[in-house]
Amino acid sequence: MANETKMEILNASAESKQQQAYQQIKHDIINNTYPEGTVLAERKLCEIYNVSRSPIRNAIQQLTHEGLLTLVPGKGAAVTGFSIEDILEVYDLIEVLQLYAIRSLSARIDAYFLSFLETALNKMKLYMEEGNLTKAAKWDQQFHRFLITSSSNKRLASMYDQLEVQNTRFLSTTADDNTLARRSYQEHLAIFHHLKNQDLEQAQAELQKHYKNIKQYYVDKLISRIQI
Repeated sequence: MANETKMEILNASAESKQQQAYQQIKHDIINNTYPEGTVLAERKLCEIYNVSRSPIRNAIQQLTHEGLLTLVPGKGAAVTGFSIEDILEVYDLIEVLQLYAIRSLSARIDAYFLSFLETALNKMKLYMEEGNLTKAAKWDQQFHRFLITSSSNKRLASMYDQLEVQNTRFLSTTADDNTLARRSYQEHLAIFHHLKNQDLEQAQAELQKHYKNIKQYYVDKLISRIQI
């Protein structure tokens, strides 16, 4: 972590220190600075992030609640791995939430809504062509998040937030897969096309197809890793 970030944490309020420590540890887990199974002891984290134990302890509790860490008795918290079952469960729930969101969009598909989705698609395409799949993936997430927030259902958004943390971790393992990125882009185009035409049923069908392909991709990926 950069010295500037460490100094920012040192000079922040107690509440701010906790939030900054949480955000930085979360960022480092998602970006595989701490690989699966790494034990994160409180004392060591205090040294790394230059904060007291209280902000670190609270950050660990929050990250454990989100499923990124697992408490290991007598050792600390370990970076949680993920199995085929984890991936299927997370994407099944994300799919259900987004299908619900699309059903509630009939009166909300206006010029602003379509403009935002089109911008997200253009950014995805731009960053794919530049070879920056990490940024392309972030706009992929923005596309889906906008479907959720456009439903104006706060509870739906809250449930989605927790699942999105897990999704971001999964996506970090695909940052070099250009074939996946291009297929995903085409699937997003299809969803957008049907939303633009106010055909919510077909938009839902394309969304289901999208998540079916994503789940199969990760199943194949994990099976391949096990076989190796």
